[in-house]
Amino acid sequence: MRSLAAQWHRVVDRPVADIRARPIAAVPLTFVSLLLLTFFHAAALHHAGARLVWLVGGIRADVPSALVAARLPLSMLVPAPDLPFLGALVQVAVVFALAERILGAGHTAAVALLTTLAASLAVRAMSRLGPGHPLGLPADEALALDTGPSAAVVGLLICIAWKCRSPVLLTGTVAAMILEVVTVPNIASRGHLVGITAALAYAAAVFSLAGGVRRAGHIPAEAGTECGSSDPRPRRRPRR
Repeated sequence: MRSLAAQWHRVVDRPVADIRARPIAAVPLTFVSLLLLTFFHAAALHHAGARLVWLVGGIRADVPSALVAARLPLSMLVPAPDLPFLGALVQVAVVFALAERILGAGHTAAVALLTTLAASLAVRAMSRLGPGHPLGLPADEALALDTGPSAAVVGLLICIAWKCRSPVLLTGTVAAMILEVVTVPNIASRGHLVGITAALAYAAAVFSLAGGVRRAGHIPAEAGTECGSSDPRPRRRPRR
């Protein structure tokens, strides 16, 4: 129980305290993402707005690679077929905010983009394999929209768990995504597994390496590299 409480403190308590102290200033990337998510949801309710949403963030397996690259950053914030707006809002508000405080805004954006890109590329590859291949997509899934924040959220959870040394969060996220693939084998669930793989690779390459370099050279952590807070300002010691 003590270990579980320590993990909770590292993952939740300290970041939430920072966010409560400075709600917008502490998580500007999350705030902008929530605004865009809400705007795209409202726009998609109208015909002209839905066209705009498709042009700036719509991704499917048949979309040319150049357009995928251009639309990728906003694709994670446009409506997803199987994710209600409220669910997307909660995912971004909670996970993006925790990640921004724990990983820093730069790493949060990098992980979100990397996992979304990896999931989109995997979907394109699976669609080309065809329904007859064990890893191929059914015909009706091959042209489904590949949008929404879920892949980014899953990847960020993995990186948070890695950075904060939380095996409960790590194994829980992986187990939940494996169960999702078994029970709901669609492009979203498969993309989540690909996102997990990409996030694990990123965490192992970036966070483990950075930690080793700091320990070897006694280099202080930069902003966004300490679990629980990305604030570079040193905390004042209490007066005696």
